[in-house]
Amino acid sequence: MRKVIFLSISVLIALSIFLGIIAEIISFRLVKKTTDQINLDLNKKFQQIVRIPAVVPPSFRGFYQTTYSWEMETPQKEVIKVIFTHDTGFSKSQSTIVATLSMEPGADASLFNKVLPAVVSDSQALSSAQDFEHPNLSANNQIGYKKLSLDHSASDASKVTQITWEFDKSQLTEGDEVLYNKLERIPQPVLKLLYSFKELTIKAFSGN
Repeated sequence: MRKVIFLSISVLIALSIFLGIIAEIISFRLVKKTTDQINLDLNKKFQQIVRIPAVVPPSFRGFYQTTYSWEMETPQKEVIKVIFTHDTGFSKSQSTIVATLSMEPGADASLFNKVLPAVVSDSQALSSAQDFEHPNLSANNQIGYKKLSLDHSASDASKVTQITWEFDKSQLTEGDEVLYNKLERIPQPVLKLLYSFKELTIKAFSGN
């Protein structure tokens, strides 16, 4: 009886190790490589709306969203952190990709508005943010977004605190269909598990 129990436990341990190795290979060789390339390609495409510094890596990489944050200096040498977040589109069911540029909660909206000309590369969004009374929030066929929206400061309605762009996923990710198809072939619960496994492994080896 003890031999049977010992053998069963040994088999389970060996199977767990084997499955763990397979999961690690798939998560890094397929999931990490594919999602990293998609994020890189989206970064390049989003340069049309926001100037993300080349030296700034994502501060957060999630299954659903990727975030960049960096500090900007006003002409008066004042410093404010700006945050750019975008959907990844990794989920097969997602048809829209939303991108937002914002300041930290509680930050000075006047400083945020001072640095917008240096951060926002989309002229329509910039002029709309600077013209409180006559913003142009229509779709922009040249850049490809279908909707533009602005959030304003509660204390000063003329100051913008967030700019939001909304894209059709199929249009924005044109050219990356092969990459997305690789992810879509994996059932989403398994894909999310492999993505989490990848992140946990990276954190474990980085000591975080």
